[in-house]
Amino acid sequence: VDPEDQADTEAQTTIELAVPLLEKAAGGTVESMIGDPEPLAAIQDAINIHGFDELIISTLPQRVSKWLKLDLPSKAAGLGLPVTTVIASSREERALA
Repeated sequence: VDPEDQADTEAQTTIELAVPLLEKAAGGTVESMIGDPEPLAAIQDAINIHGFDELIISTLPQRVSKWLKLDLPSKAAGLGLPVTTVIASSREERALA
């Protein structure tokens, strides 16, 4: 969450809503953390602190995603870990399905 766009509580609210859904999808416990507002710095911090072996970047649809406009998946891949990018479908795409 960009602190210039949202309050700190926005990140916490997002996590509280997302974790139960992620745990259901993962079939187990999911840990969450609020990191640096700059996404690549947050990823680097998480890797250095927790030693993850894969990155999964979940983002908004292409036309509204800041992360895709910044090419975050490619930049994150430069950290040496496998990267999977999950892009949410837009309302229009879901309506056609």
